[in-house]
Amino acid sequence: MIRGTRGALGALAVLAAILLGSAPAGAHAPGPQLPDASYYRTELAGGVTPAMAGVTARVDPGGEWVELANSGPATVLVLGYTGEPYLRLTATGAEENQLSQTTYLNRALFADSVPTAGAGGSSVAPAWKQLGGTGIARWHDHRIHWMGRDRPPAVAADPTHPHLVGDWTVHATADGTPFEVHGVLRWLGKPADAGRATPAQAWLLTLLAGMTVVVGVLIVALIRARRRPPAVGVAANGGSVTGPARSQASAGPGSSGS
Repeated sequence: MIRGTRGALGALAVLAAILLGSAPAGAHAPGPQLPDASYYRTELAGGVTPAMAGVTARVDPGGEWVELANSGPATVLVLGYTGEPYLRLTATGAEENQLSQTTYLNRALFADSVPTAGAGGSSVAPAWKQLGGTGIARWHDHRIHWMGRDRPPAVAADPTHPHLVGDWTVHATADGTPFEVHGVLRWLGKPADAGRATPAQAWLLTLLAGMTVVVGVLIVALIRARRRPPAVGVAANGGSVTGPARSQASAGPGSSGS
């Protein structure tokens, strides 16, 4: 019974997580999620410009990652926030510069600020670390999502309608020839009642609360039943008190017991 009750509670916990919209764990280092994160959309706009042989780009619509693939003959360098070498891609492998500021900043989903090319971070010689055996790298990049804790001014003024938040650019080179990955960040518009539960969700939450009460009552009843002493005339091991044990228990002081 206890095992079945625990299973029911586990199922209720899973249902509660689904109903309350538990966020899946991300692919990057843990970081706080903005309450409006799902209302921003990142997309490519022009992609790789100018086009480079064998070089393609993809982006996560939620702004969590950029992916660059190189199957061409050139060596591609993705440049970090200060213009320093950040990633190196060939057709047979991908490497990350362990001395790049960008390497450390990109390990968190959010950063207080992102340095610019004026910081002069490209003067340090790279220390490359192998990431994989293919020419594909995927990384979190602060240039492609909204960095502020507050909404952009246009969004704050009118959050219920879509807005273009801005453009973003990731710089790179292919055998020394510069190219860029271009994209845009948009605000989709947040309905005025987005924070309220739908009628179906409200009904399910009510049902969940009722089921929780029922399971709690069953647990209490089971605990009380287990604590109740055995009935008179029944042995602790569940058998009847019979034979010599009963005779000796009822024998008086003068009985010989033979």
